[in-house]
Amino acid sequence: MKHICIIGGSGMLAGVTTWYADNDYIVSVVARNEEKMNRMKNACSNPENIRGVYVDYRDSTKLEESLQQNINRYGPFSEAVVWVHSDGLNALTTVFELLGEKTTVWHVIGSKGNAQNLQKQYYPTKDIQYNLIQLGFLRVNNSQRWLTNNEIADGVIYSIRSGDSYNLIGEIS
Repeated sequence: MKHICIIGGSGMLAGVTTWYADNDYIVSVVARNEEKMNRMKNACSNPENIRGVYVDYRDSTKLEESLQQNINRYGPFSEAVVWVHSDGLNALTTVFELLGEKTTVWHVIGSKGNAQNLQKQYYPTKDIQYNLIQLGFLRVNNSQRWLTNNEIADGVIYSIRSGDSYNLIGEIS
């Protein structure tokens, strides 16, 4: 089985986590909230494929230690999906360090994220495919609204399947 790391996989990316688990991946999910993790696992057809990693991704040392334990237990990561707030971007560097050559990172960013700057600033030094998925908004009846968690998960899955280096879900100003 392939092994994937998802940061933010028990919240708005829960649908992405269950999609990978239902497609026979071992999914190491970095989360802070065990209740949300359990709710997400209960909605999954293969909850036994989901491994909770309960750590704050902003703590690089604990993040690296926890993810390394799962790598030792379940094998190297073939991919990573990373959703972090701007105060936790150092988690990307930690993930890059733990990944082997020829792996793929899907970095999910918000509507205000500067994709070009992030690609320059966080581009890995290893042979890792670094892809950005930017979240926007939808226009409905002459107004704007944020994407729902289901729309985000569906858009991220679509982006992963497309393999494109940049995808926008919705639109940005």
